[in-house]
Amino acid sequence: MRKLLTSGAVAVGMLLASCTPANRVVENPLIGAANTMTLDFPKIELSDTATMLHADAYFRPHNWIRIDAGTYLLADGQKYMLQGSEGIQPDSLFWMPDSGQASFVLKFGPLPRGTKSFDFIESDCDDCFKLYGVDLTGKKEYPRYPEGLPRELRKAPEDGPVPEPILAVGTTTVNVRLLGYRRGMAKEVAMYVNSLLNGQEEHTAAIDPESGTATLQFEQYGTAMAYVSCGPVFGMCWIAPGETLDMYVDMGAGGRAVVQRRDKEREPTPGRKLYTSGTYADLNAQVDASGGSSIRMNLYSGDFADYRMSADEYTQMVVSKYESLADSIARSPVSGMMKELSLLTLQQEALTAISMGGFFLAHNYRSVNNEWDYRVEPDYEFASLKPEHYTAVAGLFDINNLKLLMGIDLSDYVNAVSRSYTDIEWADLVHVTDGIVHDLPKVVGLPSKAENNALTQEDLDLLHSLREPFYAEVCEAMQARARKELESVKDVRIETTPEVAVDKLFDAIVAPYKGKVVFVDFWNTWCGPCRASIKANEPLKSGELKSDDLVWIYIANETSPLVAYKTGIAKIAGKHYRLNDTQWKYLCEKFRIDGIPSYVLVDRDGSYKLRNDFRNHDLMKNTLKGMLE
Repeated sequence: MRKLLTSGAVAVGMLLASCTPANRVVENPLIGAANTMTLDFPKIELSDTATMLHADAYFRPHNWIRIDAGTYLLADGQKYMLQGSEGIQPDSLFWMPDSGQASFVLKFGPLPRGTKSFDFIESDCDDCFKLYGVDLTGKKEYPRYPEGLPRELRKAPEDGPVPEPILAVGTTTVNVRLLGYRRGMAKEVAMYVNSLLNGQEEHTAAIDPESGTATLQFEQYGTAMAYVSCGPVFGMCWIAPGETLDMYVDMGAGGRAVVQRRDKEREPTPGRKLYTSGTYADLNAQVDASGGSSIRMNLYSGDFADYRMSADEYTQMVVSKYESLADSIARSPVSGMMKELSLLTLQQEALTAISMGGFFLAHNYRSVNNEWDYRVEPDYEFASLKPEHYTAVAGLFDINNLKLLMGIDLSDYVNAVSRSYTDIEWADLVHVTDGIVHDLPKVVGLPSKAENNALTQEDLDLLHSLREPFYAEVCEAMQARARKELESVKDVRIETTPEVAVDKLFDAIVAPYKGKVVFVDFWNTWCGPCRASIKANEPLKSGELKSDDLVWIYIANETSPLVAYKTGIAKIAGKHYRLNDTQWKYLCEKFRIDGIPSYVLVDRDGSYKLRNDFRNHDLMKNTLKGMLE
């Protein structure tokens, strides 16, 4: 009986497949997942002779994209190779027009009738375009939840107040499961953890390609907001110190984003990116579903302030914006938890706005006059704020509220209350003898010393004199970690900086390599783009750019914590220099460095030049290759 049923099912399947029209058009197909927002296929023509993909490309104007000639479609385990194209030449640079949008057609071999979906694979390189599960059945909606998501996470989050931050030290474990993962989507999960005392730390873990899982484990100092990145999926969450939690990442979020862009009037497609267990599960769910706080001051837009304002006018503007936006948050149709989170973030912004008043006035001046060289001071005398101006904003809300550590703009709030921007004594201003605004100014520099194994007994005595034991616990844990990690990298070599006058320093560093090509990279461990660029270059040293005639020199400064620096350079082939502040500033002025990463190229004859066009990785690689040939 079972055999008869099975045979009948096969027969029905064959009948349905044979009824599929030979020539048909699929409009606006759903896309299961994508590793890029650059490419979309809003129309697909299917026939017995060809599969025609009508492609829309989106990219920066006057920059190029490229379609590899080895591109293929993968359907039911079979490859269907690229056979031709209209409007683009495979393996050639395609320059984007002023609009940043272009269309072309890609032709492949015919897919069998009844094919339900295919993957678009732009050859098999890691960073090539890939769109998975392009639907050919005419589905109009995505499922509410991704396949494989546990039942306990398929529920609406509970509303309530924003949870309190936890001031403790612990080892945190995040077990990551990538739902809908396919080989080639991504190789690692990265988590950028923003903590109260030590800024942002990056933690990465390799993805097991068989199971689509990864595990992150790290020492955490207090509740932290983290950004999670995996291929095209980028999300935000809060994590508690010392907790073991599960995180499910919907890899289909990239595909939904591509489809959503086709019709901006269309309601957003259902589905979130991150699902977490743990202390902050409900907060994470609400933030992920909403995309975060949208009622903001937008401090860094360039037109937040008018540079001609007096101190009174600027302060009144900040107060008025805060009151207006706070009212908008109160009337917004969101949950109570999201209202509170938005208000906490707005309060962080307001405190930052008044603490950095001079900066935002100058920022507007630069924006209006298009003068973005920060090495040149604006030729204008901006208003100077006084204690009464700070008091006006500090009276709007409790600036010593511990929950302000839960807002999205944590780093700005920390810098504001720890006097990074102003000499104002906030604790005296609001008459408090403990709490965040009292403690942070006293301890703000100590975590950095702990990371460099440089805490003194005087520092420790200060930490233990505070009513809140968390700060001493953090710094002592950091120093113990630093000592342990320094021992593991004790053999890592940092080059001795030449003992010459600062104006002779660069020449002294590169002089031993005259007759060779020297690539000099200015970077620091805390610079994400720097680390990404270095990571992309490492395979070239044993591959396309392997040569005894090419020297790689890396220059950082002492803002890179010693442990992170030595641990980092252990994985970077080349010569490494760690300069003091005076040396670094001189070289930045010498080469007019506008930020890092920055690159200086030294020719065989010893001449050199700043080459920040090398931020284009392909240009850098091809230039060096040409010089070596």
